[in-house]
Amino acid sequence: MRFTLLILLSFFSFAAVAKQKPAFDSAAVNLRSFNINAIDSFKVQRDFQYQAEPVEQQSLWDRFWNWIWDLYDEIMSTESGRTTMNIIYILLALFAIGFFVFRVMRMNRVAMFATNVANTHYSIEEENIHSISFEEAIKDATLNGNYRLAIRLLYLQNLKLLADKNLIAWLPGKTNADYKNELKDTVFGEAFSDITSLFDMAWYGHREIGKGDFDNIGGTFTHFKSQLS
Repeated sequence: MRFTLLILLSFFSFAAVAKQKPAFDSAAVNLRSFNINAIDSFKVQRDFQYQAEPVEQQSLWDRFWNWIWDLYDEIMSTESGRTTMNIIYILLALFAIGFFVFRVMRMNRVAMFATNVANTHYSIEEENIHSISFEEAIKDATLNGNYRLAIRLLYLQNLKLLADKNLIAWLPGKTNADYKNELKDTVFGEAFSDITSLFDMAWYGHREIGKGDFDNIGGTFTHFKSQLS
Protein backbone atom coordinates (compact mmCIF):
# COMPACT_ATOMS: atom_id res chain seq x y z
CA MET A 1 0.00 0.00 0.00
CA ARG A 2 2.73 2.39 0.90
CA PHE A 3 4.61 1.52 -2.27
CA THR A 4 1.52 2.26 -4.41
CA LEU A 5 1.03 5.59 -2.69
CA LEU A 6 4.67 6.53 -3.32
CA ILE A 7 4.31 5.81 -7.03
CA LEU A 8 1.15 7.96 -7.28
CA LEU A 9 2.83 10.91 -5.54
CA SER A 10 5.81 10.70 -7.89
CA PHE A 11 3.53 10.60 -10.92
CA PHE A 12 1.62 13.72 -9.86
CA SER A 13 4.89 15.55 -9.11
CA PHE A 14 6.26 14.88 -12.60
CA ALA A 15 2.95 15.91 -14.15
CA ALA A 16 3.03 19.24 -12.27
CA VAL A 17 6.60 19.96 -13.40
CA ALA A 18 5.78 19.09 -16.99
CA LYS A 19 2.90 21.61 -17.03
CA GLN A 20 5.19 24.51 -16.02
CA LYS A 21 5.91 26.85 -18.94
CA PRO A 22 9.54 27.69 -19.77
CA ALA A 23 10.75 31.13 -18.77
CA PHE A 24 10.84 33.70 -21.56
CA ASP A 25 14.43 34.73 -22.67
CA SER A 26 14.43 38.48 -23.42
CA ALA A 27 18.16 38.69 -24.44
CA ALA A 28 18.82 40.28 -27.85
CA VAL A 29 19.93 37.87 -30.59
CA ASN A 30 22.76 39.04 -32.87
CA LEU A 31 22.33 37.37 -36.23
CA ARG A 32 25.49 36.79 -38.26
CA SER A 33 26.02 35.85 -41.88
CA PHE A 34 28.99 34.67 -43.96
CA ASN A 35 30.89 37.09 -46.18
CA ILE A 36 30.72 35.28 -49.52
CA ASN A 37 33.38 37.50 -51.11
CA ALA A 38 35.84 36.80 -48.31
CA ILE A 39 35.28 33.06 -48.63
CA ASP A 40 35.86 33.21 -52.39
CA SER A 41 39.12 35.14 -51.87
CA PHE A 42 40.37 32.48 -49.43
CA LYS A 43 39.54 29.69 -51.89
CA VAL A 44 41.99 30.98 -54.49
CA GLN A 45 44.84 31.27 -52.00
CA ARG A 46 47.33 28.40 -52.14
CA ASP A 47 47.65 28.15 -48.35
CA PHE A 48 43.96 27.21 -48.04
CA GLN A 49 43.89 24.62 -50.82
CA TYR A 50 44.24 21.62 -48.54
CA GLN A 51 42.90 19.10 -50.99
CA ALA A 52 45.83 19.56 -53.45
CA GLU A 53 49.25 18.41 -52.20
CA PRO A 54 52.15 20.46 -53.67
CA VAL A 55 54.40 18.53 -56.02
CA GLU A 56 58.10 19.28 -55.53
CA GLN A 57 59.90 19.78 -58.82
CA GLN A 58 63.37 18.21 -59.04
CA SER A 59 66.20 20.36 -60.31
CA LEU A 60 68.40 19.32 -63.22
CA TRP A 61 71.20 18.57 -60.73
CA ASP A 62 68.91 16.30 -58.68
CA ARG A 63 67.75 14.47 -61.79
CA PHE A 64 71.39 13.94 -62.83
CA TRP A 65 72.34 12.37 -59.50
CA ASN A 66 69.19 10.24 -59.48
CA TRP A 67 70.24 8.93 -62.89
CA ILE A 68 73.75 8.23 -61.59
CA TRP A 69 72.50 6.29 -58.58
CA ASP A 70 69.94 4.39 -60.66
CA LEU A 71 72.73 3.42 -63.05
CA TYR A 72 74.92 2.38 -60.10
CA ASP A 73 72.13 0.24 -58.63
CA GLU A 74 71.60 -1.36 -62.02
CA ILE A 75 75.31 -2.19 -62.35
CA MET A 76 75.55 -3.54 -58.79
CA SER A 77 72.50 -5.77 -59.32
CA THR A 78 74.57 -8.23 -61.41
CA GLU A 79 77.65 -10.27 -60.54
CA SER A 80 79.63 -8.97 -63.51
CA GLY A 81 78.69 -5.41 -62.60
CA ARG A 82 79.94 -5.82 -59.03
CA THR A 83 83.21 -7.30 -60.32
CA THR A 84 83.67 -4.33 -62.67
CA MET A 85 83.04 -1.82 -59.88
CA ASN A 86 85.57 -3.58 -57.61
CA ILE A 87 88.20 -3.29 -60.35
CA ILE A 88 87.40 0.42 -60.73
CA TYR A 89 87.73 0.92 -56.96
CA ILE A 90 91.16 -0.76 -56.97
CA LEU A 91 92.35 1.37 -59.89
CA LEU A 92 91.17 4.56 -58.20
CA ALA A 93 92.94 3.59 -54.98
CA LEU A 94 96.18 2.87 -56.88
CA PHE A 95 95.89 6.19 -58.69
CA ALA A 96 95.38 8.06 -55.40
CA ILE A 97 98.41 6.36 -53.82
CA GLY A 98 100.55 7.05 -56.90
CA PHE A 99 99.50 10.69 -56.99
CA PHE A 100 100.33 11.10 -53.29
CA VAL A 101 103.77 9.53 -53.73
CA PHE A 102 104.43 11.74 -56.77
CA ARG A 103 103.54 14.90 -54.85
CA VAL A 104 105.69 13.90 -51.87
CA MET A 105 108.67 13.08 -54.08
CA ARG A 106 108.27 16.32 -55.99
CA MET A 107 108.17 18.52 -52.90
CA ASN A 108 110.80 16.60 -50.97
CA ARG A 109 113.86 15.96 -53.05
CA VAL A 110 116.06 16.02 -49.99
CA ALA A 111 114.27 13.19 -48.05
CA MET A 112 111.76 13.81 -45.35
CA PHE A 113 112.21 10.60 -43.39
CA ALA A 114 115.79 11.06 -42.19
CA THR A 115 116.64 11.57 -38.53
CA ASN A 116 119.64 13.77 -37.70
CA VAL A 117 119.16 17.50 -37.12
CA ALA A 118 122.05 19.83 -37.89
CA ASN A 119 123.19 22.42 -35.41
CA THR A 120 122.44 25.78 -37.05
CA HIS A 121 122.70 29.28 -35.62
CA TYR A 122 120.65 31.40 -38.01
CA SER A 123 117.43 33.06 -36.98
CA ILE A 124 114.95 34.35 -39.58
CA GLU A 125 114.11 37.39 -37.53
CA GLU A 126 117.76 38.42 -37.19
CA GLU A 127 118.60 38.35 -40.88
CA ASN A 128 118.68 41.30 -43.23
CA ILE A 129 119.13 40.11 -46.80
CA HIS A 130 120.50 43.51 -47.82
CA SER A 131 123.38 43.31 -45.35
CA ILE A 132 124.70 39.82 -46.14
CA SER A 133 127.70 39.26 -48.43
CA PHE A 134 126.18 36.17 -50.01
CA GLU A 135 129.03 34.93 -52.20
CA GLU A 136 131.46 35.01 -49.30
CA ALA A 137 128.96 33.57 -46.80
CA ILE A 138 127.98 30.70 -49.15
CA LYS A 139 131.64 29.89 -49.80
CA ASP A 140 132.44 29.80 -46.09
CA ALA A 141 129.45 27.58 -45.34
CA THR A 142 130.38 25.02 -48.01
CA LEU A 143 134.05 24.96 -46.97
CA ASN A 144 132.96 24.25 -43.39
CA GLY A 145 130.60 21.49 -44.55
CA ASN A 146 127.53 23.36 -43.30
CA TYR A 147 125.48 22.59 -46.40
CA ARG A 148 122.16 23.27 -44.71
CA LEU A 149 123.28 26.83 -44.00
CA ALA A 150 124.62 27.16 -47.56
CA ILE A 151 121.19 26.22 -48.93
CA ARG A 152 119.55 28.76 -46.68
CA LEU A 153 121.93 31.46 -47.91
CA LEU A 154 121.19 30.52 -51.53
CA TYR A 155 117.47 30.90 -50.82
CA LEU A 156 117.94 34.28 -49.13
CA GLN A 157 120.12 35.42 -52.02
CA ASN A 158 117.30 34.68 -54.44
CA LEU A 159 114.90 36.59 -52.19
CA LYS A 160 117.23 39.59 -52.39
CA LEU A 161 117.37 39.40 -56.19
CA LEU A 162 113.56 39.24 -56.33
CA ALA A 163 113.29 42.23 -54.00
CA ASP A 164 115.84 44.20 -56.03
CA LYS A 165 113.70 43.66 -59.13
CA ASN A 166 110.57 44.71 -57.17
CA LEU A 167 109.01 41.29 -57.77
CA ILE A 168 108.42 40.86 -54.03
CA ALA A 169 108.18 43.28 -51.12
CA TRP A 170 110.73 41.88 -48.66
CA LEU A 171 110.08 42.55 -44.98
CA PRO A 172 111.46 40.91 -41.82
CA GLY A 173 108.90 38.50 -40.42
CA LYS A 174 107.15 37.71 -43.71
CA THR A 175 106.75 34.02 -44.46
CA ASN A 176 107.73 32.01 -47.50
CA ALA A 177 104.02 31.58 -48.20
CA ASP A 178 103.67 35.36 -48.43
CA TYR A 179 106.36 35.53 -51.10
CA LYS A 180 104.88 32.58 -52.98
CA ASN A 181 101.55 34.36 -53.05
CA GLU A 182 103.19 37.51 -54.44
CA LEU A 183 104.83 35.52 -57.27
CA LYS A 184 102.02 33.09 -58.09
CA ASP A 185 100.82 35.08 -61.11
CA THR A 186 104.31 35.71 -62.52
CA VAL A 187 106.58 33.59 -64.73
CA PHE A 188 108.68 32.86 -61.63
CA GLY A 189 105.82 31.51 -59.53
CA GLU A 190 106.25 27.78 -60.18
CA ALA A 191 110.06 27.83 -60.04
CA PHE A 192 110.01 29.82 -56.79
CA SER A 193 107.55 27.35 -55.30
CA ASP A 194 110.01 24.54 -56.16
CA ILE A 195 113.03 26.18 -54.52
CA THR A 196 110.90 27.09 -51.50
CA SER A 197 109.97 23.42 -51.06
CA LEU A 198 113.63 22.45 -51.34
CA PHE A 199 114.64 25.06 -48.80
CA ASP A 200 111.92 24.05 -46.34
CA MET A 201 112.93 20.40 -46.48
CA ALA A 202 116.64 21.15 -46.20
CA TRP A 203 116.36 23.73 -43.41
CA TYR A 204 113.52 22.25 -41.36
CA GLY A 205 113.89 18.58 -42.33
CA HIS A 206 115.20 15.99 -39.88
CA ARG A 207 118.37 14.84 -41.63
CA GLU A 208 121.92 15.87 -42.27
CA ILE A 209 122.55 17.46 -45.66
CA GLY A 210 125.56 15.97 -47.44
CA LYS A 211 127.62 17.32 -50.29
CA GLY A 212 125.70 15.26 -52.86
CA ASP A 213 122.41 16.70 -51.60
CA PHE A 214 123.85 20.20 -51.71
CA ASP A 215 125.14 19.76 -55.26
CA ASN A 216 121.68 18.65 -56.49
CA ILE A 217 119.73 21.30 -54.61
CA GLY A 218 122.26 24.06 -55.20
CA GLY A 219 122.00 23.52 -58.93
CA THR A 220 118.26 24.28 -58.79
CA PHE A 221 118.90 27.50 -56.86
CA THR A 222 121.65 28.53 -59.28
CA HIS A 223 119.32 27.94 -62.24
CA PHE A 224 116.63 30.10 -60.63
CA LYS A 225 119.21 32.80 -59.98
CA SER A 226 120.21 32.77 -63.66
CA GLN A 227 116.58 33.36 -64.66
CA LEU A 228 116.58 36.56 -62.62
CA SER A 229 119.77 37.90 -64.21
